[in-house]
Amino acid sequence: MTAAGVRLEHDWFPGELPANVRIGAGSWVHSAHAFQHFRSERDPAVVIGEHSGVYVGTYFDLGPSGSVEIGDYTTVVGAIIATDGSVSIGDHVFIAHEVVIADGPWAAPPGAAIARHAGGPSSRDVVIGRTAWLGARAVLLGGARIGEGAIVAAGAVVDCEVPPFATVAGSPARVVRRPGS
Repeated sequence: MTAAGVRLEHDWFPGELPANVRIGAGSWVHSAHAFQHFRSERDPAVVIGEHSGVYVGTYFDLGPSGSVEIGDYTTVVGAIIATDGSVSIGDHVFIAHEVVIADGPWAAPPGAAIARHAGGPSSRDVVIGRTAWLGARAVLLGGARIGEGAIVAAGAVVDCEVPPFATVAGSPARVVRRPGS
């Protein structure tokens, strides 16, 4: 694992990775800029598995209790992960451009993650099973559970459980294809 609290040698941004971020062997993080709105006090708060890529445009907007675990051989391209809860992403997952994974239905200004949940629960976790694919601009809200091998179509809005190997589309998302059909 890459030592935390260090500067990425390829980074254009003059910052360091937060001390509570762990990056597995062979993995790539485009820039420490991805952690500009990162406020998690958990340790570790972000764990990136081996041989995974976190590419340009990806941001970790984590509140004080937020945590993200990304599996091995997973690709995250320009996603926004905004939570004060837990996001778990399995091995061999592909997350396309401009996907949003958020534990609340509205955005909060930086430093105000708790405001997302005014009058409601503190957070609802998001789980993405291994080998799942998330299409461009899909939105996963708190409580989303994406089954192994499932496909979330571009622009879909998911706040429910998606069965393994099913395909969902629409807003709100609904199953449009099941395994074997």
